[in-house]
Amino acid sequence: MALDLSFKQLIDAAEDVAAPIGQPISISIDHIDEDPGQPRRSFDEQKLDELAESVLQHGVLQPIVLRQATDAGRYVIVMGARRYRAAKRAGLRDIPAFVHAAGSADRYVQMIENIQRDDLNAPEIAAFIADRLEQGDNQADISRKLGKPKDWVSRYASVQSMPEFLRSKLAGSSIRAVYELYQAWREQPNPVEAICAAQESFTDAHARQLARKIRTEGRGSYADGEDTPGAQPERRPRVASRSTETDPVTPSAEKRSNSSVHRNERMSPSPTIRVRHQDRTGCLLVNRPAPQGSRHAVLLMDGADEAEEVPASTITIEEILFA
Repeated sequence: MALDLSFKQLIDAAEDVAAPIGQPISISIDHIDEDPGQPRRSFDEQKLDELAESVLQHGVLQPIVLRQATDAGRYVIVMGARRYRAAKRAGLRDIPAFVHAAGSADRYVQMIENIQRDDLNAPEIAAFIADRLEQGDNQADISRKLGKPKDWVSRYASVQSMPEFLRSKLAGSSIRAVYELYQAWREQPNPVEAICAAQESFTDAHARQLARKIRTEGRGSYADGEDTPGAQPERRPRVASRSTETDPVTPSAEKRSNSSVHRNERMSPSPTIRVRHQDRTGCLLVNRPAPQGSRHAVLLMDGADEAEEVPASTITIEEILFA
């Protein structure tokens, strides 16, 4: 399953990390330990076999990165756990490596390296972000250190708040699809749970369509007074039957009626305009003018904490919802 990742952004973020210098050295595989705290939790056995076969044929083409352990003569993997495992599987005794001085592992370096290789699944990324948040980093810190947009971080951060039936869908669906369903679940939990019980996986487009339908139907029910907690039956004033012949509408009464209609139209709430911008969805803030002028728009993207200004020509209106 392809992840929503920008390789260039990750490269830019990695430039802030001190890279190994000098020439790699050959280290005995028996003196190397894996880092139990690294973000990667699962390894595809078939891909490891394929990599081991490549190592047998061509050797380890890219050195791994190690740090000196507290125990003399031992090393801990910073980057390259797959290459290390493949080398062991291929029967190598030594492996080329760059060695850092002793110290704690930089979790962001490990994360960037794994993301660059598209090696992590959605639950692993979500677990890493949850750990960083627990350690005191905020979403803006994580976004900056990983070189990823804030809404990307927000989507994975939300996984910890999702019900189990939604988290289980990450095995066969993208984080975008599951996040769309999660946003709908927060408004209408029962329909989303029913759909997830009947379907194993979702494409981005299908999840977006389902979420939109659930929200629209839910808001429609509320507007009709159905299923709304504490909703009371509508009470209509009792009007005596009158004959238009005996009680005609005077021009002044008609004028007052039209004035009332216009006043109600002016007092009606602004619609919610859902838009799409660069594969992201959000709301157009119609009451906030763009500082750069009328050719720009201010958007609040789903999962984002702050609004952003974008060229109006780059957004697409997906739906207009009335309360």
